[in-house]
Amino acid sequence: MSDWRLTTENTALVVVDVQEKLMAAMPRRAETIANVQKLLGAAKALNVPVVMTAQYVKGLGPVCPEIIGPPAIEKLTFSCCGHPEFAARIKELRRQRILLCGVEAHVCVQQTAIDLLADGRAVYVCADAVCSRRALDCQFALKRMRDCGAVITTVESAVFELLRTAGTEQFKACRSLFK
Repeated sequence: MSDWRLTTENTALVVVDVQEKLMAAMPRRAETIANVQKLLGAAKALNVPVVMTAQYVKGLGPVCPEIIGPPAIEKLTFSCCGHPEFAARIKELRRQRILLCGVEAHVCVQQTAIDLLADGRAVYVCADAVCSRRALDCQFALKRMRDCGAVITTVESAVFELLRTAGTEQFKACRSLFK
């Protein structure tokens, strides 16, 4: 691939399993939720489609109430791509770039990233919007995803790349997310 840029036309945001019981165990809970909220706010302002998932809702509870987005696709597979509804939604969006965030980095996020890469998508993982219960698991998940071909980035970097320019209404809407 010669053009690695994220644009509002080629990108979709995937939010993986940001759920009550999972997030209660995360050492970077507040930071991760705040960064996922920034991504969701930017996606809304920029008209970037969003797909959300929730793992084993019966045991792990619903998506955190602070996370406002489309209804979550409930799944039991660790990789989101293993759920037919998720796979169909990604295909229907026709976006080659997937901006990925959520938990846990070394389980559902990593397996989803690897499967999306295998499907020919370019995957961008926001390092500051993923976490695991143990820092080491998150650290090595980010390394493995990079080794497999994912781009590791940050929320602010990804959002400003999607924006491209200052002075627009979209810029004004997103600027407040980073104050």
